[in-house]
Order: sequence, then structure tokens, then C-alpha cells
Amino acid sequence: MAGLSLFRLSGKTAMHRFFINHGDIQDNQATLAGTEAHHLRHVLRLGPGQEIELFDGSGAVYLARVSRVGKEIELVITEQRTTAPETPTLSIAQGILKGKKMDFVVQKACELGVATFIPFHSDHCAVPIPRDAKTFRWEKIIMEACKQCGRPIPLEVAAVADFDTLLAAAAPYACKLIFWEKETRFHLAGLPPLTAIPSIIALIGPEGGFSEAEIDKAVQVGFTAFSLGRRSLRAETATLSVMAILQYLGNKL
Repeated sequence: MAGLSLFRLSGKTAMHRFFINHGDIQDNQATLAGTEAHHLRHVLRLGPGQEIELFDGSGAVYLARVSRVGKEIELVITEQRTTAPETPTLSIAQGILKGKKMDFVVQKACELGVATFIPFHSDHCAVPIPRDAKTFRWEKIIMEACKQCGRPIPLEVAAVADFDTLLAAAAPYACKLIFWEKETRFHLAGLPPLTAIPSIIALIGPEGGFSEAEIDKAVQVGFTAFSLGRRSLRAETATLSVMAILQYLGNKL
């Protein structure tokens, strides 16, 4: 990509964004295919000369101009920038929720800059482990959220874990939080700014919350139980609150 200038999108009118496989970029030429090409051609009806934004999931973002519209869309890349992953990195582990609540939480996790989303099955989960079709739908939700919010690196969704496996996998995190409606001592208002902490993992339970045995297990491996206040929140509301508050404490807003 030699000779291309860096660019800033702030202050510019938002433009249409498309995901492109990195292998479809050669020097300053790119080819958009599949559903993304179909959306550009038939839904948005964009033509030669119009500018769009591309992202390849690695943090690279490209400004491109449509040069030819066919079954595949030929593009000329005019500018490029690269975005580093956000720090501290935030991972959200979510007990599996009913219906479309998981879809909602996955979408908001992507919009709010969460790095990794870990669905898990626990004592009080009232629904079975999601099938491949549902996790594939999450991937589509994530890509649409990336286009909407301007995120260049998509949210990573981990495989569904059981609670013990989740606790073991959380060992490398610098800050480990678990949220429990029966906790009364510790509140997020007492946390210091998180800018100096490299990685955070937050566990939020399903509709039925965590069992006392699960809280005990988590505390034994270094988690601290926190309260979200006096009100009993819906599971998806609790998760949205946790993500927003931790983003604020990490000075990302």
C-alpha cells in the first residue's frame, strides 16, 4: 500500500462501510464480492466514482472509490489507516439468555468496544447450549454492528463454555469481576480508573443469576463479586450497564 496517505474520518460525512477479505486487496486495487457486492449494487445502487469505506477485520480501514460495477465490484483504494486494539481489553462472559436477548447483548458488546464475548452455561441457565445456526447469526449481527458503529476490529465470540472451564480460562486476566444480586459490600463506584489495567473480564449471569456455589468458586480463583445497586435488573440490562460503566472507568467514552 505504498504511497497511500493516512486519513481521518472525523468531521466527514459518514459513508457506507463494507467488510472485505484482506486477500481481495492487491496494492491499491480491491474487489468486493458476495453479499457485500450485492448490497452495494442492488440495495444502495452505488455507481462508479462513489466513495466507500472498507475494513478487513484486522484494524485496517480503507477509503476506496468504485471503478466498475458488475457481479463483483472493482475498487481503487485511495487512502488507508490502521487502528490498534483498544486497551484495556474488556471481555464479557455472559450466561446464556432466553430468546433474542443474547442477540441484543452481542450487538451491544460489539458497539461498546468489548474485545471478546464468552457465552457460558451455568447452574441457573434455563435454555440449552446454542446451536451453530445461532452462533452464525451472531457473526452476522457483529458485522452489521461494525458497519454501523465504525468498529474496525470485530468482536470475537468464543465457544460456549461451562462454568468451570470459564473460570480456568480467566486465569490470565489482570482484573476479574463477577456480578451478583446478593452482593452488598462492593460497588463499581469504588473501582479506581482502569486505564493502567491491561485486561478485564466481567462475568454476568443468566436470568436466574449465579448460585452461591458458583460465586464461591469464582472468588476462590481471584474474582471479586460486585453489586449493580439496589434494583433488580433484567439480565440483559445488567450486562449493558456493566459494559458501559467499565468503558467509562477505562476512559474510552
